[in-house]
Amino acid sequence: MWQVDGMTDLEGPDGEFVRAAEEQAALRRVATLIASGVAGRELIVAVTHEIGRLFRADKANVMRWEADTIRVLGDWSTGGSMLEQGRVYEYGGDTITARVVETGSPGRVNSRADLSSDFARRRWDELGIEASIGAPIVLDGRVWGVVTASRRDANNPFPPDAERRLGDFAALVAQAIANADSRREMAALIAEQSALRRVATLVAGGRSQEEVLDAITFEVGALFGASAVAFVRWEGVQDEVVVVAAWSASRDQHLTPGAREHPSPGSATLAVLETGLASRSEESPDERGSSIAAPVISNAQLVGALTAHRPPGEPFPGEAEVRLRSFADLAGQSIANERAQEELRASRARIVRTADETRQRLERNLHDGAQQRLVSVSIALRLAVAKMPLSDEARGLIMSASEELTLALGELRDLARGLHPSILTDLGLGPALESLARRAPVPCEVVNEIEETLPSQVQAAMYYVVAESLTNVAKYAQASRVDVHASHAAGVARVIVADDGVGGANPDEGSGLGGLHDRVEALGGRLVVESAAGRGTRVLAEIPVAAL
Repeated sequence: MWQVDGMTDLEGPDGEFVRAAEEQAALRRVATLIASGVAGRELIVAVTHEIGRLFRADKANVMRWEADTIRVLGDWSTGGSMLEQGRVYEYGGDTITARVVETGSPGRVNSRADLSSDFARRRWDELGIEASIGAPIVLDGRVWGVVTASRRDANNPFPPDAERRLGDFAALVAQAIANADSRREMAALIAEQSALRRVATLVAGGRSQEEVLDAITFEVGALFGASAVAFVRWEGVQDEVVVVAAWSASRDQHLTPGAREHPSPGSATLAVLETGLASRSEESPDERGSSIAAPVISNAQLVGALTAHRPPGEPFPGEAEVRLRSFADLAGQSIANERAQEELRASRARIVRTADETRQRLERNLHDGAQQRLVSVSIALRLAVAKMPLSDEARGLIMSASEELTLALGELRDLARGLHPSILTDLGLGPALESLARRAPVPCEVVNEIEETLPSQVQAAMYYVVAESLTNVAKYAQASRVDVHASHAAGVARVIVADDGVGGANPDEGSGLGGLHDRVEALGGRLVVESAAGRGTRVLAEIPVAAL
């Protein structure tokens, strides 16, 4: 009897008992490896080793059946050497592998004489074997591969029922493969959800369309193992698309945003633009490699396609185009968000522009109408006092009326200036800011570095930011000094108003600055208020000029 190198040779009930114990021990060792998460090459080595020793075989193999070929995933031979891993054989004949695959059940070949095809006999001679047993590796009800054990001695076939027992090992291999597939699927799902979450965070954060699309093409490329990814838009030219954003694994395949591409007829890209449905295209005479594409839909309109490409011989896995749709939907949401923001900014700008024009018209009307009439009346009263003989009482009444008229005229001028500063229209931003500084209740220094003439709406916004800030300084800051700094660089106009007061200002509590946010943001700019307690207040307005 031997127990180290293989199944016992002891005959009778005792031999069967020992053989069963050895088999269970071998199965338990393999099962323990599987339970601990061992997979791939390490598990295959362990399985073929156990099979070879347990069944007293000269060779043991685990093979993957791939339609017209079989590929050796792992092998063991006498002496423990592994010589054939990765080798691919042609599938056919009535070899042990073909018998197991076609029946889906364990099988055996006791000798070369059992073979009926020349293909199988040539394979037998090539491998130098005389007897084999095999069992199917079944996944999801289909034969995935085969486990075999072979002997070279024609007078030493495998004992009866050995192929059935070999099936127990094949079942363990199937379980290990299923576990590995599940782990890979879970890892892939986690990776996909993580990528989607990263992109969704950018979309929710209001990041620019360019930044979001760049992130999407990068994430899709990494997740799907693509060689190139692009978001393209059709602009009305037959079989032509414009690249909006792109990513590639190498410079050779890099696409430049704005470039015009001409997808092949029948390609996934054209299929999406024609049908609005996710699509794929495999290699063809017109297209090298495989592609998947998904529609990018924004506000119920098809605006383009998100495409991914792989080189020849590397097709995308099944349902990849469906998974791509999730990223395309985020692209569509980003485009819709940016359009909504653009429409909101345009609407705000129209409102601000209309308000400014109305204020300016009212100021002109007051200046040219009521204000001039009041001046005329004041002059007439003064002439009357000078030329007409009047009693002291009458003279006093007329002089009192003249003084009241002068006060009313001053108030009317202040009202007109509040509606729209005529100095801003007539002389520009610099003199208008100097005028505000002169009227400020605390010393105010203005540094104006803007030499060119800015758009009127930008000048108005900067003027009102300074005016409101100085008003707040007078009311709340308890400051001894205010500095105003206006500049224009890199296409952005900036104005800063800083005081040395008590700080603690909150724009949300009715300080007057809250209303300026809409005016500045309507022009695509931003208004920032920094007002730590005891450290004064700093108001910053930045307005992009290039886009106006």
